[in-house]
Amino acid sequence: MLLDRLAAVRAVAVPRYPLAGSRNGRCYWNVRDQVRAQGGKCVFGWMLVEIPGVALFGWHHAVWEGPSGLLTDISPHPVTGWGVGSTAFAVDPVQDYPLDWPPNMPQVFEPIVHADALDRFIAAEAEVHGLRQRYRDAERAIPSATCFDGDSDLIVHVEAAVDMVQLKKLERRYLPQIRAAEARRDALIPALTELQHAMFDQLETASRIADRAAEILRAVGG
Repeated sequence: MLLDRLAAVRAVAVPRYPLAGSRNGRCYWNVRDQVRAQGGKCVFGWMLVEIPGVALFGWHHAVWEGPSGLLTDISPHPVTGWGVGSTAFAVDPVQDYPLDWPPNMPQVFEPIVHADALDRFIAAEAEVHGLRQRYRDAERAIPSATCFDGDSDLIVHVEAAVDMVQLKKLERRYLPQIRAAEARRDALIPALTELQHAMFDQLETASRIADRAAEILRAVGG
């Protein structure tokens, strides 16, 4: 079960009201800025997302706990970009992630169906995450490297010229690999969409059969 795999403390429905200026895919820093401005605290956890009919997955996320103790998701939905709504949120038992170098947590999938297209997509997503993690770890190993939040992405800064050479070398090594892995993953999305449509068709057919069987039973009984 997905919640067991996430080792979640609890799962709750959190109202989502993105704040003006909150950035898509930047939940940690959106919440950090809100805590600095309004108090409260950051609560780490997992956004629970469904690929309808195919799989559930957990996406590491952060929401704001206001001074009153109420939880609010102040960020746009990272998958859909949706605004006001509700976020299914499983609280992460680990609540001490520093943001000087942000957590790079893998997505955790729980298949609803067993299909080769889904298995290949999950493996491709794991490959992308693994490359990103190795790239981030290599950047962190540079002696003078620090990381801070830019307008649209994280920015790694180095002090020494020799470290800048190393940073550029890592970019040349990892960025093409990451982009190629992302392209391989994204190329699998049509097959995943086709699988989803097939599952919906099966459910629709099953529903029609069930309705027809109910009609026959009522006719026989009547």
